[in-house]
Amino acid sequence: MIECWGAAVPKPRRRLYRKAQRLGQIVLLWRRVNRLWRWPSIVAFRRALRVCRRDRFEPAEAFRLGLFHPASAHDRPSCYVSRKRLTKVQEALNPAGWAPLLKNKDLFYRYSAALGIPVPRLYAVVQATAPGWSCAGGAIRTPKEWTTFFERYLPAEFAVKPAVGAYGNGFNIYRRVSGGYVDALENRIESSVLYDALVSSGHDRYVIQERVHSHSDLVRLSGTQALQTVRMITLVEPAGDVRILHAHLKVIEAEEIVDTFLDGLTGNIEAPVDLESGCLESANRIPDTGCGVVTIDVHPKTRIPFARFLLPFWPQACDLVRQTSPHFLPVRTIGWDVALTPTGPLIVEGNVWWDPPNQHGNLHTVLQTIRDLCPSVT
Repeated sequence: MIECWGAAVPKPRRRLYRKAQRLGQIVLLWRRVNRLWRWPSIVAFRRALRVCRRDRFEPAEAFRLGLFHPASAHDRPSCYVSRKRLTKVQEALNPAGWAPLLKNKDLFYRYSAALGIPVPRLYAVVQATAPGWSCAGGAIRTPKEWTTFFERYLPAEFAVKPAVGAYGNGFNIYRRVSGGYVDALENRIESSVLYDALVSSGHDRYVIQERVHSHSDLVRLSGTQALQTVRMITLVEPAGDVRILHAHLKVIEAEEIVDTFLDGLTGNIEAPVDLESGCLESANRIPDTGCGVVTIDVHPKTRIPFARFLLPFWPQACDLVRQTSPHFLPVRTIGWDVALTPTGPLIVEGNVWWDPPNQHGNLHTVLQTIRDLCPSVT
């Protein structure tokens, strides 16, 4: 049974309900495109239906890539791959039972640290319904113990994020001031209420960890102290070799504190990386108008060109993901978020169900490489 406006829908009708829901989304987004671009076209509507049905795109996914645009040349979007089709490939390579090792950040950081993999230092794990853990000596049980830990053991600045979450939701940075802390928005909070604020925020569990800083070259590129990471997608081949399939820098454009792209909806942009040289190429953004991917040659804030901008520590970053990937077998393809810090690369996160990087126009070749190397993947 599923719920629909408070009423239960019998299982036999579930599929019909979902089809109707998708059709409604297609109609709304198609009308939005036509209203914005003043180009009503039943042909474009039929194309939108074909894209979603034949190529298995979700309506919002196709809309953001510009596949609903009346003037779109993508009658069959051969250079784009839907999340559903990508997920099928990932499921063939990554056992679902191993996903928590990467999805649960508290587990990921402690596992990685035990193996000597460079990751941000983990200071504590906070949870509301059970004792937490701290690097100062194991279990912490009461709010008073948490206050003591915050005041005695945490450094002058640290990062907090949900242990299970995505796209930067719930992420914050705290800086110590007299009597407490201020967060990334300069909101003041006392040490004695920081624990209560975390456990009442809607997430079951948080990790408190080292705040990581970008290399000065990346600070200069974007004019921000916020961390910008490189997404590096790897594949462990049948013979055990590790291949880097794709990489892009997640660029912060304005005053955001996270570099999440989120299909372009955060305002951030991405710049592909030449795997051999470590140089950036022209960046891109996905506006919310349905016009598709927009190319950006220079950073909007600093006016520094993206093309031929050399990433620091690129050979070391490639070596790091190649050396780390086998530690997570039998998971064979991972989207690593790698920080290029003043002292070298470290791994911030690993994503077992990495997002399709369609905005770069090469996902179809990435998947073909996977199929060529892994004949069992269809």
